[in-house]
Amino acid sequence: MTHLKKGIAAALSLTMVLGLTACQSAQGNAAGTEGALKETQGQAAETENKDSARAVKAENVMEKHASGDDAPGEKVELTFWARASSADNNQTITMDEFNASQDRIHVTVECYGDNYEEVLKLACNSGEVPDIFEISGLSDVKSYIDAGLAYPMDEYLTEELKAEFNPSAFTKYAYDGQVYAIPHMTRYIRVYYNRDLFEKAGLDPDNFPTTLEGMYDAAKAITEAGNGEFYGFGLPIKSGSTWERNIDDIAILSGLTGPYGFDYTTGKFDFSKQKPIIEYFAKMYEDGIMMPGSESIDIEVLRANFIANKVGMYFDGNWMVNGYNNEIEGGDVTNWDTALVPVFEGTERAKDYLMLESGHCISSSSEHPAEAFEAISYLLHNVYSAPARKDASKVAPSLSLIDKDNAEINASPEVQKLKGIKGLSMDTENLSSFTVTPHSALTLEGDSRDTVYPLLIIQGSSMDMDAELDKLSETYNSALENAVSEGLLEEKDLKPEGFDYYTR
Repeated sequence: MTHLKKGIAAALSLTMVLGLTACQSAQGNAAGTEGALKETQGQAAETENKDSARAVKAENVMEKHASGDDAPGEKVELTFWARASSADNNQTITMDEFNASQDRIHVTVECYGDNYEEVLKLACNSGEVPDIFEISGLSDVKSYIDAGLAYPMDEYLTEELKAEFNPSAFTKYAYDGQVYAIPHMTRYIRVYYNRDLFEKAGLDPDNFPTTLEGMYDAAKAITEAGNGEFYGFGLPIKSGSTWERNIDDIAILSGLTGPYGFDYTTGKFDFSKQKPIIEYFAKMYEDGIMMPGSESIDIEVLRANFIANKVGMYFDGNWMVNGYNNEIEGGDVTNWDTALVPVFEGTERAKDYLMLESGHCISSSSEHPAEAFEAISYLLHNVYSAPARKDASKVAPSLSLIDKDNAEINASPEVQKLKGIKGLSMDTENLSSFTVTPHSALTLEGDSRDTVYPLLIIQGSSMDMDAELDKLSETYNSALENAVSEGLLEEKDLKPEGFDYYTR
């Protein structure tokens, strides 16, 4: 793999000189990856002989694995590519431990950081990918399969092993009944709130509001108590991920839509269903109970203000419990906590939004798929406890898809002492992912939600919100039709039979 790495490095340097850079937005990343994989598929179609040779090689690999023809006593060397920007990461720590735990397999982890998408693109174009490669939540596993780059894991997924995992683990990166990757990054949303500011406003910090109406009243009370020094709610309007954290999460919990206004009951985008939630935040903005300057604030600035006791409440991901406890200066001093995201009064809570953002594929060209799966399995079982093993002071909650690991790690006295652990652990049995997230496969011809929603929040009372949301739905549905016609999405996945937001 050394010669491949050198070739990729040289090609990458040339690519960067020519001005190709990694995409910055989530949608851009998805589009860039899709484009790269389309290019891969196109080249494969033009080189039929190479495809045939690859197919023969894959068949030989499977036969070799089935017959156990590896030389006895010979250590299997595997290469693992990660998105991490530094070798000092949980994946590398865990793989180093895997190497030390046995003497049959050795895994070399190579980290590429911001260059990862370009490196993987070049490897895909050459048809030579490492034994194990990481794909993000925005990547379409189907493209890797169509390009002949991913190897199915089903022959290694025993019923006993599958029983350990949350069922969502085997849906995110599945295609045509086969599993090609298992996610290791789990993300969900909670409300982060300042207990001291609650008390200053005469509110009980042990009883966070269970309705959005109650949260609005609490935000108003905090703003009034702050008298210009602190405010009730923070909404980082500048960050595109804001709408997924805030509006999407409430919409999903309320049984209205999935991510990005996509309705799995109709197989279409319908942003109008998110209107009550947009109006809710627009009223917060208009009434002055949202932190001033929200229109130009991104998530990092908001987090800094939250830790500085300037914001009473905001929505963020589960990972920030670890961030505030272990990484962000002041997080261990500020008196903060977490709670479930509320819904409107009278609304029945549906399944919560579980985001699965990273998985690991076995390369179809790997000569050791069984050993590669063994390494991936070890990673999945140990990656969340890695921080504490490296540094005993860096205790972190487990956010694994393995329920037993969560129960064991999160029940420990060290984890129970962490701020925010109570809200983080609540209602986790109702977390559920979506098999397909259509917005990540679209190329829009018109304004995106990230452009329209900020305007609706800031200028909502002076705009025709219904017309803007209808236009947004038309833009996304037009792109959806194109994605289906191009084979990027399949009709059967867009409207799953018997789909229900409450039981999915």
